[in-house]
Parts: sequence; C-alpha cells; structure tokens
Amino acid sequence: MEFFDFEAMTDKDKRNIHKFFYNYGNATGHKFVSFIYKSQREYHTDIEEIKSFIYHYEISQNLFKGFIKNILPETCSLEVISLETEPFFNYFDSFLMKSKYSKENNEYSFWKDYLNVTKREFDFDCYYHERLIQASTKELTSIDRVISDKELFNENACNIVDIRKFIVENKVPFSIGYSTNVIDDIIIDSSILKEKMKMYTPNSYSSINPTTIINLIENKEQKLLLRKQLLQAKCSALGIQIGDYVYFEDEYQNEKFFAGVIKEIDLSYNNELEIKSNILKKDLSESKLPLKTTREKNIVYFLKTEIFKEEKGKVLLTKESLVRLFQTKGVKNGLSKMKKKK
Repeated sequence: MEFFDFEAMTDKDKRNIHKFFYNYGNATGHKFVSFIYKSQREYHTDIEEIKSFIYHYEISQNLFKGFIKNILPETCSLEVISLETEPFFNYFDSFLMKSKYSKENNEYSFWKDYLNVTKREFDFDCYYHERLIQASTKELTSIDRVISDKELFNENACNIVDIRKFIVENKVPFSIGYSTNVIDDIIIDSSILKEKMKMYTPNSYSSINPTTIINLIENKEQKLLLRKQLLQAKCSALGIQIGDYVYFEDEYQNEKFFAGVIKEIDLSYNNELEIKSNILKKDLSESKLPLKTTREKNIVYFLKTEIFKEEKGKVLLTKESLVRLFQTKGVKNGLSKMKKKK
C-alpha cells in the first residue's frame, strides 16, 4: 500500500524524507518504511533537526494508532514504539525543558550547553542509562545514611559521570527513585560508599577525591547522631514513645480533636517534635487513613499502650469513654494550649 507519491514531492521534501525514513525493497519486491534517527556522535548536533524528527514521529504514531492500525489485515503484526523508550530522546527533551535554548543558539554548542545545564555528558547519559537502572535498588537499607551524587558534585568531591561509574563498577547500593525516563540524580548508600572510598586510590584520570567524600559523609553522620540524640531527649522529656495513644487538637480547626496511636516521631525543621498517628475509628480500631501529623504543642493527653489494653480488657470502650480515660489515667501535656476540655 502506498501512502504518498515520492516522485511528486519537491526536492526539499525528498531531503527531509531521506533524513527520517528508511526504504527497503526485499527479494519479493515488497517495501516497508520506518522512521530512523541516527545520532552522529560528533560535536555538531542539529537541535532543530532532532526536534523536527520528534514532531513528525509523534504525528505518525498518532496516525498509526488512530487510522492505519485499523485497516491492517489480521496477519500483519505491527507496532509503533514510543520515543519515550529511548534514552536519547528522553535526555534531549529534558535538556530542552531545563535550558534556555533558542533557534539562535550556536548549533555546535549542544554538547557544551548540555554539560552546563545537567553537569553530565549527553553521550554518557544515553549510554549509561540502562546500566544505572539495572544496577539500582528501589529502596536502600537505611534512608538516613544516604548521600546524592549532586551533593558530592556541589562540594567539589567528584564529577557526576565519574561517581556514577564508580558506584556501578564497585557495586555500591544506590536508588534512582520511581521515575526512570531521565536519571537526574542518584541516592547512594553513604556508609558503604565511605568504606569503598577508604580503599580507593586516586588517579589523574578521575575527578573523585576520596578524602573530601569521606569528610562529607562523616559530617552527615555526626549531624544525624546529634539529631537522634535531640529526638530521644525531647521524647523522654515529654514522656512519649511509639505505640502510645494520644488525644490532640487539629492544628487548623480549633476545638476539633482526634484520638490516635503514635506510629512515627520525628523533628521538624525548627526542631519541634512531629508526631504521626493512626486515627482511631468509633470502635477504637485503627483506621486505614493516611497518618495524621501533629506538633507536640497540639497534643492534649498521652496514654500508655499498657493502660489502654488493660482498660479495654475490662469494659467495652467507646470514643467518649476513651476521652475520659485520657483525662483520668493519661498524662496531661504541659505544652498544650487547649483552653477547655472536651
């Protein structure tokens, strides 16, 4: 089936066809046409040409899905693959969104502009993309002891290309998150990276500075230790722990209160305690709602889990009787600003 008369086209249209299409006549005389774009891997990169290719490819993809696919015989199996499956086009699109590129830019400056915008090399991103995905892990063992390649780069400890090669080749655990079309940064297990850096011998071909990396990681570890100590001290002073029951006021709706069981305790940016609780239903079972976060000053009463279980074993508690239990056997929070009891 012929969709156009090639010979009737202008010379300019023919040149564009030869850029983006590949024609092949097999032994039986049948022909097929497919889009191609072959990176020249040279300093000169015509950005407008790539943009034009993407534009025409996506039009053709929509045409195939909306019309051509429906008129093909059942014996013909044909699929048009999205450009999003190709790192080349994903990283190219990402660069255009992040840069201030215009048609007036020097067409020879793409490689340099890409490096300035991303701090990485375009060829490296395209070539190393699948290797990073295959070597990565979805979740690291410790979410606290991590450092990103951007952090290392910003502190002049290495360039991003070198550190990414190093962690893959030395099997250092790292995560790239859930969006994998473009890998802008990676989160590295800092404890294992530190041990690898202790055994690493710098060379003139690499930008990696092991001493700087080790110092950065140890500084983060020290800050983490001080934060944990402060968290423990504040929890002890307030007398709460994970598993306790709390009665607290809604921060945004005055005189609206919730009862819940503490699941997580952390520090806010200004070192206030942040308590995440699972809200209790009417039958006092835990709800499946997202955890509700409140600050320490909004908590009115605490109740130890042992007391809750003991009282629940004696009588059938309701939400109303639970509030009375908070008031009689719970601990009143001295930081609470509640003006009247509920």
